[in-house]
Amino acid sequence: MLTVVGVLLLLACTKEVPTITPPVDEWVQRNQISGEYKVYDTLGNYLYMMQITRIKDYSTNYSIADSLRFENFDDEFSFTVAQYKWANHVMGVSIGSHDTLFDANHKRWKLWGVLFDDYNTFKNDTIRLRFQKTNINYWMEDLVPYYHCICKQVAVKQH
Repeated sequence: MLTVVGVLLLLACTKEVPTITPPVDEWVQRNQISGEYKVYDTLGNYLYMMQITRIKDYSTNYSIADSLRFENFDDEFSFTVAQYKWANHVMGVSIGSHDTLFDANHKRWKLWGVLFDDYNTFKNDTIRLRFQKTNINYWMEDLVPYYHCICKQVAVKQH
């Protein structure tokens, strides 16, 4: 009887081995951002299609690792912008700051967008976009009406 109790005690005292989870490479995660997106206004009305492509290893120092190429952003612009390692926003999508972008009609614009609250972050195949767009420096020379907007859109990745 004593040996049975001893065996049961030995079996009950087995040490649980902790599982070690390897660290997730945030730049590998960025591959999820690449793809085709349907973009909607904040009321859910379809606006346009946009393509985002990750360009690997843009690195020139420790803070820049990759770039994203935006095709047909806001149904008018294509540009590439470096992506920085944000401390609290692993999946942040920097739109960057662009002073002089040409639209499809060869008119000039300023465009910029940064991480802001829950905007410009990739979550569950969706990017809530927030950016500013203006032609304040160019509208008279380009002979177009003045325009400025703090724009909000929702980009949903297509599978």
